[in-house]
Amino acid sequence: MNVKFDWNEWYFIITAAIALIVFLPIRKYFSLAMIVVIWMYNLVLVATIDYFFIATPFHLYYFGDNPTYELSGALYHFFMYPCCSVIFLFIYDKFELYGKKTIGYVVCWTAFSLFFEWLCVQNRVLNYTGWKLYYSIAFYPTAAIVLIALFRFTKGKLHELALPKLRV
Repeated sequence: MNVKFDWNEWYFIITAAIALIVFLPIRKYFSLAMIVVIWMYNLVLVATIDYFFIATPFHLYYFGDNPTYELSGALYHFFMYPCCSVIFLFIYDKFELYGKKTIGYVVCWTAFSLFFEWLCVQNRVLNYTGWKLYYSIAFYPTAAIVLIALFRFTKGKLHELALPKLRV
């Protein structure tokens, strides 16, 4: 592991800290089971997609200062993405952005995500070696829609488990 502590590591730390600070008060909105499902979904999704595109034969981008594995990238996977997903779902559910409102919300979140990815590139957190920012346009809304579907499914199942079973 080749580690060089410079600005991009500070960027990792600052942005992850901001995500955690926003996450902490709103986590109570969800059950622990829901938080675990969201966290695990993100870890599996992000690890699968990122490692697929980072690994051979693609090498489309890498995290940090060099193409070798860096701990800061793993910490981002573990904290940043799950916290942001919880924030995304909190806003979605709290403000009832259902139905047609979901489309606008996903479009706005995609625009924010593209902007944030661009900031990550500018701060050398992400280094493109073949990837283009506009490739992400298809990934963010797809991930958001799958996350919403998972959230609604899990919420329904948790609600079913909490209700007493009535016999007819």
